[in-house]
Amino acid sequence: MNERLPQPAEVALHLRWGDMDINKHVNNVQFARLFEEARVRTMSEWFAGRPWGTGAFHIARQEIEFVAPLFYSSEPAVAKVWISRVGTSSFDFGAELRDAVGGITALCETTGVTVDSETGSSHPIPDAVREFLISRLADPVPFRRRA
Repeated sequence: MNERLPQPAEVALHLRWGDMDINKHVNNVQFARLFEEARVRTMSEWFAGRPWGTGAFHIARQEIEFVAPLFYSSEPAVAKVWISRVGTSSFDFGAELRDAVGGITALCETTGVTVDSETGSSHPIPDAVREFLISRLADPVPFRRRA
């Protein structure tokens, strides 16, 4: 990531023995749970004590690229989370997951769409939230693209 851009939030994530599969590494399905935990904790930290929150939003899309196996360790894995795009009514979380020794294991991008909590219809991101998200805006997720 570009050093001039905001630094991503870092979240330590303890793995569970039960996260492993028959191949003795963390099962790919668990990565979605780990990225979710990192997003929730990051948003809780970012918006704690502010007079406004994000409002309601739904997850509309998630893409995970598995870079290397993640093996169980009693030391936590570390997720880095940032905002990679801000649109009219949606925004993207960028994230990466590193093992306990710093090796990258996965990349993720998740799209959240702001919605009216009563109707479920999408609506524009509130101005205060938009300004905050833009202040956390950093590089796009460096996915390897398919040819």
